[in-house]
Amino acid sequence: MITVVTPDAEQVTRWLQQANIQHYICDQCHGLHLSELQSREGVVDARLFVEEDGLLLTTELEIRPGALFAVQAELSALNMQYPSLKLFLDVNDDSMPRLVACDLLLGRQGVTFDQFIYFVQATVDGTVQLLEECQQAGWLFWPDDEGAPSEPGALH
Repeated sequence: MITVVTPDAEQVTRWLQQANIQHYICDQCHGLHLSELQSREGVVDARLFVEEDGLLLTTELEIRPGALFAVQAELSALNMQYPSLKLFLDVNDDSMPRLVACDLLLGRQGVTFDQFIYFVQATVDGTVQLLEECQQAGWLFWPDDEGAPSEPGALH
């Protein structure tokens, strides 16, 4: 028999453990950080939140300021290429620009374990593909970039 439950944080934690998906809770937020994404170069945060309407899986990629216009120009195409992800830019004065990828599993009426695992894996897979595409395009900020000397430009 298929069991449908309205997931809370404890249920989601049990399901992640049951599926052997590495995760942890930090002191800064109420999200479950997914180690598979969190440990990748270019990822600032990868978290699963239990919300009133369902489960929100969000990943933030740090964008080089010089690539901001290129990412903005490609944003519509990226949203079409990754239809299960909602992609948007988060630009503020306090931090580097970020490309945010998120997906929501509506769960107010209940979710099965299989639906949950499919949601997490499909979102992680799509996010990894997006991350690789951003790396190939040279859009992501790397810690090594911080101290790298800039190339001299042409004088006119």
